[in-house]
Amino acid sequence: MTLRPLLAAAPWLALTCLPALAQVNPDLSQWACTGTCGSAAADGDITLAPTGNAQYGWLSTFGSTALEVSPLFIEESGGGGSTFFQTNGSSWLSPTFTLADGQSVDAWFNYVSTDGKGFDDYAWARLVHAGSGDTAAWLFTARSTNGSRRNVVPGNALARATNNTVDFDVAEVIVNYADFDFQTRNLTIGDPIDWSPLGDSNGSCWRDDAEGCGFSGWLHAVVAPGAGAYRLEVGVVNFGDQIYDSGIAFDLTGLQPVPEPAGWLSMLGGVAWLAARRRQRR
Repeated sequence: MTLRPLLAAAPWLALTCLPALAQVNPDLSQWACTGTCGSAAADGDITLAPTGNAQYGWLSTFGSTALEVSPLFIEESGGGGSTFFQTNGSSWLSPTFTLADGQSVDAWFNYVSTDGKGFDDYAWARLVHAGSGDTAAWLFTARSTNGSRRNVVPGNALARATNNTVDFDVAEVIVNYADFDFQTRNLTIGDPIDWSPLGDSNGSCWRDDAEGCGFSGWLHAVVAPGAGAYRLEVGVVNFGDQIYDSGIAFDLTGLQPVPEPAGWLSMLGGVAWLAARRRQRR
């Protein structure tokens, strides 16, 4: 599991649950990360979500060596008889939580990409049944460019298990979808995408004036899947190659960031120093 340094120790993400019910585990270190995951305050083009939280969570394809992480199926034919599939990616899976009938999950997502046009990276968020891992509800899907900026979300994604179109009414689930327009960043005019989790791809684009390089802005998804035990899964994958990375930021209420690894090392170093001083005094 790769967890990037965290910039604050305040609570940040959020899941809407009735107080009487078991809530999603608030300790982010208990979430299962495959690939590259982390949390951050406002960073470059990706500001904080409208929740008022001090941080958001994120995943990136940059630095991930994990393969076959996505439940989505996208296959395209390329030149010379080649066929493109998903490559490396990252996913984050919450611990189990429960919902009652009529109770909703409320989340915000922001898709960020430097890729597109034949190598269209994509991202997703869904609820899965805690027992089987099967999809209970889709909250978000996105795919770079995919023909037009407007169609970056939902991006014509398919479920891998059935190769059928994802059962995802984007206008119904994403409550502010009517206001959506992918925010392109253009190298030609000196305004590239700026977001640290993109790593070496930050500030780049597969083509200087490509429409698929940019971010979706914060989109607000709400689903009520019915009573049951669930887990929340968020992910992003490269497609066709492992360059020109993409990522997804997300925000919910009620979770806590993981302690920064460097902070733990400093703390342990301090404990060791104190122990050594005590031995010297003896």
